[in-house]
Amino acid sequence: MKKEEFLRTVRKQIHFVFDRDDVENELNQHLSDSIEDLMEEGLAVEEAEYLAVEQMGNPVEVGKLLNQEHNPLLGYLWAASRVLLACLICPAVLYVGVMGFFLLKTITPMTLKDSAKTYDVGIDLELPTHKVKLDKICLSESGRYSLTYRAWTKFAYSRAGIGSQLFTLEDDAGNHLGGATNGAIGNLSECGSKDFDWPENSVLHIVGVDGEIIELDLTEYCDEKR
Repeated sequence: MKKEEFLRTVRKQIHFVFDRDDVENELNQHLSDSIEDLMEEGLAVEEAEYLAVEQMGNPVEVGKLLNQEHNPLLGYLWAASRVLLACLICPAVLYVGVMGFFLLKTITPMTLKDSAKTYDVGIDLELPTHKVKLDKICLSESGRYSLTYRAWTKFAYSRAGIGSQLFTLEDDAGNHLGGATNGAIGNLSECGSKDFDWPENSVLHIVGVDGEIIELDLTEYCDEKR
């Protein structure tokens, strides 16, 4: 029997199709080594191949024995577990990547691209759900003011909910000038900006979700006189 016929016959006995190539490759390597050894003893190629195959035994019986070692049920369970693991790992990797992206964005203060002037603020807000850093006041070329901020979700508060307010901006009379809204559910960190109109007395009230009010005298940070 030729080596190729022997390998085909053994292969047919392996019910777990994903192991057939490995079994065939292993047997092929073993037969090739045996043929080479026999040729070194002086046998011709055809004789060495015939004898090496004969020494392996009945290909059907060999295949059945190998099939018992490569149990199809266990094999398919193993294959299914790999697919399941991949299904679990891919979303986890994606989630970590997205969270890492947001964390990287909050390493440094944000400056708006259309800013004609920027003024450092550097005020920390300790909110029930977040730690917030008020970074800069940006004046755009169109004369619009914006307050930039970075926020980090507290681990005791795992998710903030879409649309919840981090803080609002008001004037002395309690008129709403703008507010900062947190991003998607589950973000560990985020950065953003909020436009506001310059209040009449140049004092900006920053009202946290817990009701705490921080008064910001804009003239201490900006050189505009209103």
